[in-house]
Amino acid sequence: MQRQEKRKRLVALVLGVALVVAFGAFVISGDIGDPSIPDGDVAYVDGAPEPGVGEEEFQRNLRQAAFNLQLRELPPEEDPQFEQVQQSALSNSIQSRWVRGEAADRGITASEREVEDAFDSIIEEQLGGQKGYERFLSRSEVDGEPAFDEQAVRDVAELTAISDKLQTDAVPEQAPDIPDEDVELFYEANESQFEQPESRNVRVILNTNAGKIDEALTELRADNSAENWETVAKKYSTDEATKNDGGLRQSVVQGQNEPTLDEAIFLAGTGELVGPIEGQSGSYIAQVEEIIPAQVTPLEDVRDQIVQTMQQGISTQAITDFRNDFIAKWTARTFCAEDLVVDLCANAPDPPDACTIDDESELDQADPALLDAGCPAPVLPRNVVDPGTAGVVPGQQPVTLPQGPFKPAAEQPEGLPPGAQPLGPGGAPPGGPPGAEGAPPTGP
Repeated sequence: MQRQEKRKRLVALVLGVALVVAFGAFVISGDIGDPSIPDGDVAYVDGAPEPGVGEEEFQRNLRQAAFNLQLRELPPEEDPQFEQVQQSALSNSIQSRWVRGEAADRGITASEREVEDAFDSIIEEQLGGQKGYERFLSRSEVDGEPAFDEQAVRDVAELTAISDKLQTDAVPEQAPDIPDEDVELFYEANESQFEQPESRNVRVILNTNAGKIDEALTELRADNSAENWETVAKKYSTDEATKNDGGLRQSVVQGQNEPTLDEAIFLAGTGELVGPIEGQSGSYIAQVEEIIPAQVTPLEDVRDQIVQTMQQGISTQAITDFRNDFIAKWTARTFCAEDLVVDLCANAPDPPDACTIDDESELDQADPALLDAGCPAPVLPRNVVDPGTAGVVPGQQPVTLPQGPFKPAAEQPEGLPPGAQPLGPGGAPPGGPPGAEGAPPTGP
């Protein structure tokens, strides 16, 4: 069950409104031709069950986008915020068609029962029950017209049900088999991860009163047996965690204690009584009981852990591959009206040239200062890699996280209850926390 939940959270990166932050890197020219957009439509997704985005739907999505921004009226067209509302509205229509189109290509449909279950779940988990749902519908007006009605929420429920089935179809449930030789390669490539540093079992007495430490030291110099440590620690130590155990601290590794005590412990030999040691917490006496050498955990002791790590890596890569293919496929099939082009459209303009001196035709016009400076290094999406895990073993390469704008909490629109997440145009990513009562339900 836990693996299934992790898989769903990862696949959530693939579908729904969260894709909008990563589209720029995958926009490609249409490889199936550039169909003309039917009259009255603002966009066209070739291969989707209902390919055209009509004006009526677009206007409804404009109201939804405005409502998600806590606007009660659509901004004037000359207002910079209008472009944000407009792009969000169009993006929502396009992405909904992408999900439905991919499902149709795979022969996936959602039954009435599945849609009804998703609808009930939205009401209970995101809108606070029936009363919250009714309150949400009653307050979702923009320009005096409803931004959301029951059908709009049911549309989200249907997309949610379809997305759930699409995720299951796109990403295998069965964990891949990992050959023994790959496990061994992973172990060898990441041996440092399985090293256990040298540790020491040490007895310590702590007291903020230096005089008490001197008395304890005198008694231990006369008899530093384990039995006497039990007596002296209980009598003099103020370390509540160890005073009743003869001051014993087990498996202490370097860097675990304050610097002066740490240095004394790891310079001392076995059985050597050291002190007084002045530290920030008081004065110490210490004696090393046992030195446990550094060692490498045998492969057989970590084989299951490695297999699980590699299975997760392979599954994550499968999700990444599906995500990239999904974006490229449906971007290439999406065409938008010239005055409404967004990054999801195949006919979107190419991004600006990041380097204007890398082509011979550009050199004659180039600023000499730029020629001396050269082109900046390209900024690529970065892999998030745990220390020591980089490598080429199958299943070891972590997923590249989508790069995109992050909106700090302080900049979120006011008015939505805490935890609320908008639905539809520009809506929040899937898989987030349920919205508070009265908040728009999240999309699939």
